[in-house]
Amino acid sequence: MKFEWHTALWNRRFGKGALPQSILFTAMRGTGESGFAERVAVSRLCAQPLPDGDACGVCDDCRWFAAGTHPDFSRLDPEFAQEAEVTGAEEDSAADKKKARTQISVDEVRAAADFLRLAAHRGRARVVLIHPAHVMHIAAANALLKVLEEPPAGALFLLVTSQPARLPATIRSRCVAIALPKPTPAQAAAWLATAGLQDADLALAQVGGAPAAALALGERYWVVREGLMPFLTGRDRSWLDAAARIVDTDLAHLVHVLQTWCWDLAAARFHGSVRYHRDRSTELGRTATTVEPIELADFARQLTGARRLLGHPLNPKLFAEDLLMSYSRLLPKP
Repeated sequence: MKFEWHTALWNRRFGKGALPQSILFTAMRGTGESGFAERVAVSRLCAQPLPDGDACGVCDDCRWFAAGTHPDFSRLDPEFAQEAEVTGAEEDSAADKKKARTQISVDEVRAAADFLRLAAHRGRARVVLIHPAHVMHIAAANALLKVLEEPPAGALFLLVTSQPARLPATIRSRCVAIALPKPTPAQAAAWLATAGLQDADLALAQVGGAPAAALALGERYWVVREGLMPFLTGRDRSWLDAAARIVDTDLAHLVHVLQTWCWDLAAARFHGSVRYHRDRSTELGRTATTVEPIELADFARQLTGARRLLGHPLNPKLFAEDLLMSYSRLLPKP
């Protein structure tokens, strides 16, 4: 996938010539980082690349890549993992399945290493894309390190992360690090407009200006956000009613809304401005004057812990009620 804000980097580093065997792409999450890595991968697999180094998009290799069936490409990405890949899927507990979707396991890395030792079906490169690289289990990172130390001939490793500090230093030292640029506000808004998203500016504000992340919010995010607003602004003081509007799949949205709302409360209290919920700046300013800063900081720490729990099996009802009840304690008693 091509993005305007990557054009200069592509022309400078990837249009022509050989690539390092191992590349670590670092980027702000949701700015097209995975798409750029895919663009690099297919350009190395394409049978007839264009003069600018891009894939042609019409050869067999390009069609196989688009269909996810190219024999010389392997992707390690929890978001693309299939339920059938979970060992003993029918017998595994819900916790094991959830873990398999949020972490890259050592077995996946070892399978990729075995894949690289085979001769390329098409006689060109064999490519492994790991995204997000920072979710590798420590044993998986150690297994990858062994392969990076003695990479098979013709192998190309593409690691993508928004949190490079979470990768072992040994992994980072064996890759050529390339920082992907983030879009300007105008570029991000234009891309979202092309994608048909309404109110692009507000969507971008929710995710810190990352266009792909803004598009990925989905319709349900806005339903959850609007459903929480009466409670967050203190118009409806019933946290039980607010929790009742949250369904099992809404927990990530709930935490995101609460975190960005609390950050905006702090900004409104101390700086008189907001960053995320700009359409609610008046209500944020009014609510901020009633909240104790120390209690707000404590709740923000609770939310940080809650975000870490999202990859674990949870009771959605109790999880939502606990967070909303904690927020209700910030507000003055009626």
